[in-house]
Amino acid sequence: MPNSFKTGDVVRLKSGGPDMTVSDGAASGTYLCHWFNREGDVWTPQHAGFKPEQLVEVDNPR
Repeated sequence: MPNSFKTGDVVRLKSGGPDMTVSDGAASGTYLCHWFNREGDVWTPQHAGFKPEQLVEVDNPR
């Protein structure tokens, strides 16, 4: 059975990448996640939807 995440959980793609915060679970079975990309002193917010099979919960969020 795939992982079940709730709003506020910190997750990461199984393939790696930044820590992301789950903001919503959609009826389509995907989770909307938010994170920030940093380039120098500029932080840019990002978001995307991921299937639960792509995500793992982060044990010790940064």
